[in-house]
Amino acid sequence: MRIARELLERSPRAKKGVSRLNWCRNIIVAGSRELEESRCSVTLRKAMEVSLQEREERRPSTVQELRWIFRRFMKRASGFAGMKLRNIRASHCKEALDKLFDTPQQFRKGRIVLHSVFACGIRHGWCSSNPVDGVLKPRVQEAEITALTLEQIGKLLRAAQEPEHRECAAVLGLMLWAGVRPTEAQRLSWEDINWEEGAILLPARHSKTGGARCITLQPVLREWLLGCGGAEQTGAIRPQDWHARWRRLRREADIGEWQQDVLRHTFASYHLKHFRNLSQLQLEMGHSTLALLRTRYLNMRGISQDQARLFWSPEFAQKTTSTTK
Repeated sequence: MRIARELLERSPRAKKGVSRLNWCRNIIVAGSRELEESRCSVTLRKAMEVSLQEREERRPSTVQELRWIFRRFMKRASGFAGMKLRNIRASHCKEALDKLFDTPQQFRKGRIVLHSVFACGIRHGWCSSNPVDGVLKPRVQEAEITALTLEQIGKLLRAAQEPEHRECAAVLGLMLWAGVRPTEAQRLSWEDINWEEGAILLPARHSKTGGARCITLQPVLREWLLGCGGAEQTGAIRPQDWHARWRRLRREADIGEWQQDVLRHTFASYHLKHFRNLSQLQLEMGHSTLALLRTRYLNMRGISQDQARLFWSPEFAQKTTSTTK
């Protein structure tokens, strides 16, 4: 009786034919539905486990990163991880992300992963909406990445011609003159190069974004790869113990502080300066839109037309590597 009296006291005055009794009845029905839905939900911890199981076929590095992020949620935000999925609101997500991730880049990564967990929950009927949609993405100020100079490129190429680094030369060429991402270059095999059609075929399974693409095998890259024995090679292009070997090569080249993805940025800048074809560059880079190219990748400051022409000339690598250090 007390509950019924409190419900009636909270009910609004009747209007437009809706009686206080009907209003109370609707509240009871809605509450019963919410309670039943809550019982059918699972904890965020359980949803994370299922989400990970559904993505076990992804690349090992991707799965490893997901496991690290999920463990972070479970250890450092155990209360949040123990909540029912249907009861979690945007404010809960924001509080957990702020607690677990210190930088805007980490926050964005954590937000993406958490969003995918709720998407999994929606598919399984454990929740009806994604509260992460209500969490604003932090603005990330990308550091400017300057394309390598011809002098720096020459140092890399000469270092790659040393006997102890020659097995890294082909991968270096793919990153420099084809704009292939480091992780993509490590997955390529010699069979992915079509010498007759002059193209590098990057299968979807090797691409970071999951989409296949065809990259022009420029004459300078063709000559460089042939110099690495490419026409007669089979199997993986990447040598064993690649990461350690690549670090040693960069250290010997001594070109200064190494910026991540600098070779891909170098490719994009010299490509546009010389070929002046933004749409073609977008296709070869594997971007769905031009926005990323325009805002982050293109930095042609200090690159002249003559320098860009020389970069794409087969004679550039030949002259550079034949020059003594």
